[in-house]
Amino acid sequence: MESLDVNALTVHLGERKVLDQLSLQIDAGTFTAILGPSGCGKTTLLRAIAGLVTPTSGAIRYGKQLVSISSLVLPPHKRRIGYLPQEAALFPHLTVFDNISYALERERFTKDQKRKIVHEMLELIGLVNYGDRMPSQLSGGQQTRVALARALALEPKVVLLDEPFSALDATLRSELRDEVTSLLKKRGATTLMVTHDREEALVTADMIALMRDGKIIQHGTPAEVYSTPSTPYAALSTGDALVLPARRDGGKIFHPLSSEISSESSESGIVVIRPEEIVVSKSSSSGQRAVVTRVEYYGHDAVIEFGLIESAYLGTLKARIAGKVHFAPGESVFVSHEGPIRWFATT
Repeated sequence: MESLDVNALTVHLGERKVLDQLSLQIDAGTFTAILGPSGCGKTTLLRAIAGLVTPTSGAIRYGKQLVSISSLVLPPHKRRIGYLPQEAALFPHLTVFDNISYALERERFTKDQKRKIVHEMLELIGLVNYGDRMPSQLSGGQQTRVALARALALEPKVVLLDEPFSALDATLRSELRDEVTSLLKKRGATTLMVTHDREEALVTADMIALMRDGKIIQHGTPAEVYSTPSTPYAALSTGDALVLPARRDGGKIFHPLSSEISSESSESGIVVIRPEEIVVSKSSSSGQRAVVTRVEYYGHDAVIEFGLIESAYLGTLKARIAGKVHFAPGESVFVSHEGPIRWFATT
C-alpha cells in the first residue's frame, strides 16, 4: 500500500479549468470518498491520478514516487493502479477468467502464476465457479465484482473507484457496496472513491473530502465533516440541514429557535442546525410554540415540518424524530434546539 499526495493540481479540458490548485493527502491504507455534485471535477481528479488526463500544473505522488509533474507524466500502465469505472467495462468477448487475467498481460507471469492469481481473485469475490462464464451471463453485481478482481489482480498501490455502484438498484447497491468496502479494507488498499451520494460516503469512508468547483473545501473523518462543517455548503453536502438567519451579541448567538431576542446592534450571520437536533414536544415546559404542517413517515424515523407561531421567521422548519410518531398536521407543539451552534458570519 502507498499514500497518495496530490499537490496544487490544475487541469484544463479545452478552455475550461476543471481542477483549480487542488490539494489532497491520503494516508496509506485509507478508504477516502470524494463527495461532490455532478460537474465539480471528481472524475477528472480520478483520471488525473490514474494517468488518463494530463494536468496543466501540480504534482501527484504515490508514496515517495513522483508520477506526475509538468516535466514528467508516468503512463497509466506504469503506475500500478487499480481502476474501477462507473460501468464494469468488461470485455464482452472474454470469459470471466480472461477478463481478470488481462490485467496481468504486461507482467512476466507464467501461465501457472496467472492461473493462481486469477483463482485467488475469484475466491476473493466469491465467484470461484464462474471463470468460464461470459459477462453477458452475469448480473450487474457480479460484473462489478469481476471488474474489482481485475483491478486488484496486480496488487495495485492505489485503487480508484468512479461511482462503481451507481447503475445498481438500491438494495443491491447497498449490499455490494458493503462487500467491496470490506474486501478493500481487508487487503489494506489505499482507496479513493468518487460519489455524489452523501450516505454512501458517510457509511463507507474512513475519510471524506468535500469537493466544489474543482477544489477540496473540507477533508476529515465522516463524523468531523458532518458535525463541524466548514461552510453552510459543506453542511448541506453531508446531510439535511437548516440554514437560519442569526445574530451574535458577545458570546450569545440568537436564531429563530432561540428563547431570547437579540439587539439590533448585534452582528448578523447564519446558523446551521441539523433536523435531528430539534426536539418536538406537546409540553409547554420549554421551547417555542409551533404548528405542524406536514409529517413524512419513513418507518425507522419521521420528518416533522412545522412553522413557528410567535416569531418573525416565516419559513418552514424540519425536525427528524425517531420512534413512534405522535404528531399530526395542524397540531400545536413546542420546539427547541438541543445541539451545537454552527455560526457563520455573513459579509
